[in-house]
Amino acid sequence: MLGLGRVYLCALVAATFGFSGCVQVNEPDPPTITIPENSTGCDKYCECDAADVQGRAYRVTSLQIDEPEAFATILNEMWAGDIRNNVLNVIFNVEQAVPGTTGSAFNSLKISAGPSWRVPKEPWTNPAPGDDPPESIIDSYCQLKGMAIPLELKPYRNLQCTFKSTEMSSLYFHSGPKDMPFICAPQNEVANNIPIKNLKIRATFNRDCTEIADGYLEGCIAVDAADNICMCPGGAGVCDRALPIDSTPDVYEAAVTEAQPKTLGDYCHAVCGKQWISFGALIHSFGLEPTCLTVDGIEGYRVQGFFTAIDIPGQFNPVQSDDCSVTQ
Repeated sequence: MLGLGRVYLCALVAATFGFSGCVQVNEPDPPTITIPENSTGCDKYCECDAADVQGRAYRVTSLQIDEPEAFATILNEMWAGDIRNNVLNVIFNVEQAVPGTTGSAFNSLKISAGPSWRVPKEPWTNPAPGDDPPESIIDSYCQLKGMAIPLELKPYRNLQCTFKSTEMSSLYFHSGPKDMPFICAPQNEVANNIPIKNLKIRATFNRDCTEIADGYLEGCIAVDAADNICMCPGGAGVCDRALPIDSTPDVYEAAVTEAQPKTLGDYCHAVCGKQWISFGALIHSFGLEPTCLTVDGIEGYRVQGFFTAIDIPGQFNPVQSDDCSVTQ
C-alpha cells in the first residue's frame, strides 16, 4: 500500500495483470458467510497430519485483488513489490488444528492472522538477491503486538483441503514495525493501519499443507477509515512525520483543530506532514462510490481478491511485539 503513492505520483501507468487462480468469483449474498466456489484446478486431496500443521506459520507470498476494479492493477503491482521486498508481511499462524473425522483433513483450524515485521529490522526495503524467495534472507518474522486477530476455519463443502471462516472478522494491513509505520493513519481504529472489516476467508491447502495454494478474501474498508489514510510517495521510511509516532489521540485532534483542513490533502499535512498524500483523495479521484456497509452500518468500499501463502519453518517467532525484538 505504501507504494501506491509512488505509482500514482510518478507514473500512474501499469500493465494490466491477468489472474488465473482456482476460484470463480460470484458476489456472495450478505450477511451469510458464503464464499465463491472452487473450480477443478486445485488439489482435492491432501495428506496432512494435524500435529504437524499446528504451530505452522504461513507468510502471504502473493495478493491480487480484482475489486475495486478501478485501481486494482495499481495496488496489485505495488503489493507484489512490497511482499518481494519484505515490506508487507502478513502471517497466518495455526494455533490449533483438530484432526478430521468426516473426510476433511481437519475438523477445524484456529488461526491468528495479522501484519508482521521481521529480523533484521532494517533496511526497511530488504529484497532477496536474484530469484531467491523473499524470506530466504530473513532470520525471523513475528506478528505485531495488538494487531493479530483470531480466525476459525471449518471444512468447506465437504472438500478435504478447503476451509472457510465461520464468521466475519477484521484484518489489519500494516507495513513496517510499529515504531516506523510506512503509512500514516493515526486516527484509525488501530493506528497506522488499513482496516478491512466484514472479513471472509477461504483457504485451500496443497497436498502436504506446506502452502495455502489458493486463498480468497473479501471485506469492506470504511470510507472514513480510507479518508484517514495518508501515504508516503517516496517509499518506505522516507517521509518525515509532523508529530511523534507515539503521540496521544488528543495531540492529533488538536493538530486537526488548529489546521482546520479543507481537503483530505490538508488533513494529511496536518496529522502526518507536508510530504504525505491522501489515500482517500486518490480513491475519490477515481470516482469510486461506496459499495458495502460494515457490520456497524458504515459505508465503505468492497475489497475482494486472492492470495497464496507458504510455510516458513523455523522462521516464526510466536511472541508478538512492536518490532520482533522480543523472544521467548
